[in-house]
Amino acid sequence: MDETTLDELRELAERNGIDPDRLLEIAGNDRLPEPLSAAMADVLGDLAIFGQALNKKDS
Repeated sequence: MDETTLDELRELAERNGIDPDRLLEIAGNDRLPEPLSAAMADVLGDLAIFGQALNKKDS
């Protein structure tokens, strides 16, 4: 994931009471099988896009 996506995920996590470092630690867990790791990256990317849409709506 690029740095912008990581920053948006951190912000979204903080706004929802989730420890952003823990979330990113789970996302970067190398012990996950590759298909699950790819799916997790897709979900986190979708969350970032959702967060962007919410930010635009709130503006």
